[in-house]
Amino acid sequence: MVNKRIEWIDIARGIAILFVIIGHSLGNYFSSYFANLIYVFHMPIFFVLSGYLYRRKNKKNFLHSSFFNLIMPYVGTVIIAFVLFTFYSFYNNPIIAPSRVNTYKQLCISALYGIGAQAKLPFINYSIIPIGAIWFLLAFFIGTQLFNTVMSLKFQKNDLIVKGIIISFITFLGTYIQTYIYLPWSINAALFSQIFFFSGFIIKKYHLLEINSVIAIITCVIVWILTATIGLFGFDNLQFPNMYLAIVGGIASSYVMIRLSIYLDTRIFNQASIFKKFLCFCGAESLCIFCFHLIDLDFIQIWPHIINYAMRLCNSYFIAIVLGNIYRIIFATLIAFIIKYIPILRSFYMHRKYKFL
Repeated sequence: MVNKRIEWIDIARGIAILFVIIGHSLGNYFSSYFANLIYVFHMPIFFVLSGYLYRRKNKKNFLHSSFFNLIMPYVGTVIIAFVLFTFYSFYNNPIIAPSRVNTYKQLCISALYGIGAQAKLPFINYSIIPIGAIWFLLAFFIGTQLFNTVMSLKFQKNDLIVKGIIISFITFLGTYIQTYIYLPWSINAALFSQIFFFSGFIIKKYHLLEINSVIAIITCVIVWILTATIGLFGFDNLQFPNMYLAIVGGIASSYVMIRLSIYLDTRIFNQASIFKKFLCFCGAESLCIFCFHLIDLDFIQIWPHIINYAMRLCNSYFIAIVLGNIYRIIFATLIAFIIKYIPILRSFYMHRKYKFL
């Protein structure tokens, strides 16, 4: 029996993955307040939604399924990166060209260490080049295993409170460690993510989405706006002037976007809506879209050509950025649409539907 997908969750994920692409494609607008608003929620919401859907799982089975659903897409994306890098090495061209790494050694170390921001290892003073956006897959893999482990614990008294304390400590630990070292496989971000998993679980457990409070929504919007005024929140490197506000802002903004998704699903969209179908598709295939967005971001150099051409054509940087974003959304979603027709490759990115042998 196939579980029916919850459409508002797919809509929320669809909106989030589109803003991930937009957030990476702002060019000179990356330092704008708009970017700050995006970065408050566009990563935390994935963890919050996962926490909302959480059910206690058998650790061995969950590890197995998570490996194929998260680590194998990471591996597949790294393999594609190596193929494109090899192509560029033999045929130097302006379209397929790496933007982060210059050697196979750098690409290997970057892929094995798996962090989202450049860092220097202490003692040996070695610089690690970030693998890029797919750091999220490693952090999510470790984060889900850790969260399931904590939630599987049983305490005779104040069970949820004790678990909340443990979650809070782990979150703080991730933030604290980050000031000294970037652990491999984005472990710091995985530790920090626990509070977002837990918030999603609490939202579901206490039916907070069923409370129709305009005041609560307005309050969350204000918190979101205030958080964005401080700066750009980097989930990959846990950089923000006030990490406690980053947590509150991430939860508040995620709650607002979830409520918006529910409103769109129940009040605005009908089942025949093309926009709803598109957002649901983006949500359902967000992992695949995410991975190929990285390929486009780091190995395909069409976006800069579009920006330069648009600037010459209309002399408007804003229009150029809009066209560049449209291209990047089309690129990633189009590949996500056709990849289900490609054997083996589809098993990397859509393992739930197309399993390996």
